[in-house]
Amino acid sequence: MIKIFGKDNCVKCEEIKVILENKNITFEYYNDLKTLMVIGSKARIMSAPIIEYNEKYYSMEDFLKEL
Repeated sequence: MIKIFGKDNCVKCEEIKVILENKNITFEYYNDLKTLMVIGSKARIMSAPIIEYNEKYYSMEDFLKEL
C-alpha cells in the first residue's frame, strides 16, 4: 500500500494524488502536519509530500522515478 503524508494547501500533494488516481493506483492520504514533520525528520525529507512505499520513504520526485 502506498501512503502519502501531506499538508493543507500543498500543490505537490494534490498533484501526486491526481497522478496516482489517473494510473488507478490505490493509496492512503494522511493530512497530519505533526506526523509529516516526524517522518520528514527521520527520513531527512524536508518537503511535502512524503510517500511511503515498500517500507521506504520518498520525496515526490524520487517516488515518481520508482513508478
